[in-house]
Amino acid sequence: MTTASSTTARPLAALRDNRAAWAFGVLAVVWIAAILFAQGFDSVSSFRYLVQTASFLGIVAIGQTLVVMMSGIDLSVSGVVALSAVVCAQTAASHGPVAGILVALVLSTLVGVVNAAGITWLRVPPMVMTLATGTIISGALLVYTNGAPKSARVGLLDSLANGKVAGIPLAFVLWLVIAAAAYWLLHLSRTGRYVFAVGTSEPASRASGVPLTATSFTVYAVCSLLAGVAGLVLLGFTGTSSLTMGNPYQLLSIASVVLGGTSILGGRGHLLGTIAGALLLTLITALLAAWNLSEGIRQVFQGLLIILLLLAYARERRN
Repeated sequence: MTTASSTTARPLAALRDNRAAWAFGVLAVVWIAAILFAQGFDSVSSFRYLVQTASFLGIVAIGQTLVVMMSGIDLSVSGVVALSAVVCAQTAASHGPVAGILVALVLSTLVGVVNAAGITWLRVPPMVMTLATGTIISGALLVYTNGAPKSARVGLLDSLANGKVAGIPLAFVLWLVIAAAAYWLLHLSRTGRYVFAVGTSEPASRASGVPLTATSFTVYAVCSLLAGVAGLVLLGFTGTSSLTMGNPYQLLSIASVVLGGTSILGGRGHLLGTIAGALLLTLITALLAAWNLSEGIRQVFQGLLIILLLLAYARERRN
């Protein structure tokens, strides 16, 4: 017989184990703290700016979620962000904005294909393969630009990064559209089931007939493509390209994924948690800046806070 207490305990236990919900809960607490202990966080304009800047990280983190869910990792996203922005600015200056955008996205996707080829066919560990790819991209961009990347004002990207619709930043709208598509891919499609299966156990997935090669190529290509999209939006936001503009997104994208409740070991997590993770990290960065802390103290404080949050709710399920 099922008692009333056991019936009540089930939803409470489910809520306790829902790490995406915990991520949104922590986000709400930090937001309240920001309103109480810092100036400007209670205004609509500050909220708009927060979700706008969080979108850049969030787009990269969505791609990183797909890879991590498959028990992989992509350390080349920082290089792809810079690659996309730099190539678009350089190409747009001579061949027009449309050509610049297309070339940037094609090259970004190609990086993911190379990553997947090395991981799947050459059996190079994901961390090693993607780190090497990112390093190659950085060196190639330095040679390509001779250390002086161009600036560019691309009207479409400028509107996308800085425009608004009904008062909502277009960059945030783009992030939500990408998140919806990724949600379908990960949680509702057959490819998503393959991703979870590979993340849970690659040998079992192989024995079950899961197309490991096709799944890996799809996931890594999408991850790099989204990093390229983030680079284009960043170019529109700043109007300049930089060889190091993607550096903050390498580890922050991984932190957003893990803080959002996705297991770094793969096979468990939810895309919605990544959205909360990206918003949380962006809010923390803005809050530390509002307190006029030095860059060194900000990095130490941010790192310690991430560790505390991970210890608080990023526990693995014990069976």
